[in-house]
Amino acid sequence: MRIVIGGGGRIGGALAARLLGEQREVVVVDHDQAVCDRLFEQIGVRTVCGEATDPAALASAGMGAADVAIGVLARDADNLAFAMLARSASATRVMVRMLDSSYRDAYRLAGVRDVIAEADLVVGRLETALHFPRLSGILPLSQGDAILFQLEVRPRSLVAGQTVAQVRARPEFPRECVFISMIDPEGRTELPSGNTVLEPRHTVLLVAKRDHVAAAVAALTAEPGLEDAQLQAVIGAMRKIDFLSSLNEDEVESLARGTLLVRKAKGEVLFRKGDPGSVFYMVLAGQVALGDDGPQATEVVEAGGFFGELSLLTSEPRAKTATAHSACELAGVGLEEFRRVVMANPAVALEISRALGQRLSAAARASPPPRLKLLRW
Repeated sequence: MRIVIGGGGRIGGALAARLLGEQREVVVVDHDQAVCDRLFEQIGVRTVCGEATDPAALASAGMGAADVAIGVLARDADNLAFAMLARSASATRVMVRMLDSSYRDAYRLAGVRDVIAEADLVVGRLETALHFPRLSGILPLSQGDAILFQLEVRPRSLVAGQTVAQVRARPEFPRECVFISMIDPEGRTELPSGNTVLEPRHTVLLVAKRDHVAAAVAALTAEPGLEDAQLQAVIGAMRKIDFLSSLNEDEVESLARGTLLVRKAKGEVLFRKGDPGSVFYMVLAGQVALGDDGPQATEVVEAGGFFGELSLLTSEPRAKTATAHSACELAGVGLEEFRRVVMANPAVALEISRALGQRLSAAARASPPPRLKLLRW
C-alpha cells in the first residue's frame, strides 16, 4: 500500500514511523527541509521538501499512484486544499485531521469521508478516562455513545476461569456488552467464542454502551469479600506492620478488603527462592518457615508476623523459600492493591522508604562477610 502524508510534524512523523513498521510504502511531504532531513535520518522515510498544497510537490511524491492520502497539516484550510488536490490526482482514499469543526461540511463536499476531529477525540478520551479511571485502552465510538475498552482479568475476580458464555449469563453483566478479543500476557490475540475461558492475567477487549460500562466493569472485577471476622483479623495484622503505620483507618480497611486469603497444609510451598515477588503475606494463623530449598528453616514466622515485603517493594526475586511449618492461614497483599492504596499517600511512601532502608541495612549486617582463603603456591 502506497501512502502519501501531507505534513511531517509530530503527528505526521509518528504516523509515518508506525506505517513503516507495518512495511507500508510511505512518502512525507513537508515544506521544512530540516523536518524532511530529520524524518529521513531518524526513521528512514522518503520525503519530498515542498508545500503539500502544491500540485508539483504532490506529483513528486507519487500522488497519482497512491492508495491513501493523509493530511495532517497545521491548518484546516491547508488540509482541505491537500484533500482536493489528492482527489483530483486519482481515486485516492483521503483522510484528514480536522482541527476546527466548522470545516466538517467543507471536507464532506470535497469528498473526504475519513475526517478525524482531533479535539473531539482528545476530549472524548479524557472525559471517558475521568469517568472510568480503572479502565485502559479507552476509545469512544459513535460520538461517545459507545466505549471500546480493555481490562485485565484479576486472579481473584469472580469471573476468572469462567467462559464468555458463563459471564454473559450472569444477571449483573449487561447484555449489550460485547467481547471483541482476548489477549494473553505474551500479546497473542484470540477472537472469543462462548467457550473461551477468561484466564487470569489475560486482557479482555470489549465494547459497551456508555451507560452500561460501569456495570460491565463491576461484573468483571468483582471479587469475593471477606467475612467480618476475617476482615478484622487482617486489619489487626496490618496495624502491627511498621511501614503501614501512616495509613488512616479508611486506607487500612481498603487495603484489607483487597487481600487474598490463602490456606496451606503443613509442608506446602508458598513460593520458592528466585520466584518473582508480587505479594507480601501476613500470617493470621499457624506458622510459615523461611529458608533455602531444603528441610532446614532459617526463620519461622508466627501468627501476627509478616514476610515477603522486600521483594514487593524492590521488585527483586524472592530471597528465601516459604513453606507452611504447620497448617496456616495467610492474607496476601498484591502489588496492584499495594500501589493503589499505599503509594497514593506521600506520607506512607516516605515511611516505606525509611523502613525499607532500615530492613536492607539490617539484612546487610546480618549477612556474614565472605571468608578469604589463603592460597599456597
